[in-house]
Amino acid sequence: MKLTYICSPCRGDYEKNIIKAQEYCREAMNDGLLPLAPHVYFTQFVDDTNPEERRIGLRCGLQLLRHCQLIRVYGCEVSAGMYDEIQLAGVLDIEIQVFGPPEFIENVLEIYNHAAVTQRRPLRKLAASAAAAYADQPAAAPLLAEADKSLREVTAVHINIDPTEASELGEMIANSLRNGSSMLRGGA
Repeated sequence: MKLTYICSPCRGDYEKNIIKAQEYCREAMNDGLLPLAPHVYFTQFVDDTNPEERRIGLRCGLQLLRHCQLIRVYGCEVSAGMYDEIQLAGVLDIEIQVFGPPEFIENVLEIYNHAAVTQRRPLRKLAASAAAAYADQPAAAPLLAEADKSLREVTAVHINIDPTEASELGEMIANSLRNGSSMLRGGA
């Protein structure tokens, strides 16, 4: 069962959007997925009208996204919160499914692919030239291909983190380097 992040609007028609998110969760569960919709959960105890609480809630949602194998994006327009979620999913190469009108789907995939390309830069020409062979896949797919570990090893990720998390991240990077494992997928 894939842990699946449900990305949809929260603000606007707040009550209607929460009900929709619950329906998206039900749909994902019926598809054999394990849905996670932070805006359904966090709204039980976080005041979305309080800017500080909203900021914390959004940040917590992004932390949960890191543990997911799939992101499902629903809607007609991309909100600011959704934009950050889609962008992080692109950086982490989390599988994506998009539901909505064609122009919405195109916009979401553009955000996802742009983040994948700009946040994961190939460090050697080998990785850059190999990317052209995968033109029909998400832009950075070859960089994380399980079959070609050499490409995965020459990839860099740039993620802004809170200074209070820096020591924990440093430990994770050091362990990753010692073990020779990759930290480029969600759940790191």
